[in-house]
Amino acid sequence: MFRRMLIAAFCISTCAINGCVDSINYLASDSRLPRWLTLPTGLTRPDVIVIRASMEPTRRGADLKVALYHADIKVALLNRKYKKLAEVSGKTVRLGNLLLNVVNGVPEITGYKAQNDEHGNRMPYFYLVDDPVLKRKLLDEYEKELLNDKGIDYPALRKELLDGN
Repeated sequence: MFRRMLIAAFCISTCAINGCVDSINYLASDSRLPRWLTLPTGLTRPDVIVIRASMEPTRRGADLKVALYHADIKVALLNRKYKKLAEVSGKTVRLGNLLLNVVNGVPEITGYKAQNDEHGNRMPYFYLVDDPVLKRKLLDEYEKELLNDKGIDYPALRKELLDGN
């Protein structure tokens, strides 16, 4: 009994420190890669999948983890899993129906859309917003909230989002 309680306490404390996964989504196949991830030499966009895990906020401030995996089925069968090529973490701020994600100071705006998975099921996938007019509108509309967020340098973020692409 004591052993089970100890294991339960350990699991709960781990979630409290590292955060609990709130949702997991794949990057839409027609979306470009986020600027925080770089394709390894010899691979193209169709060779990889990107998985985004939204986390409950923690004391560490990271509430977003994004991982790049090799999507080759032969690699997956040999390793009995997808091969992780890279992983980054950062912060997310909600901008209405879209999200501002900042990883290592590099911002990206993402949204969700329905797309069929490999089994024909309609699933929510995330995509990167590249429309400069929409980006400017979001930044103008949420300027006050972003200026008040202690973890975001709003002027630098605005410049990066509007000029950085």
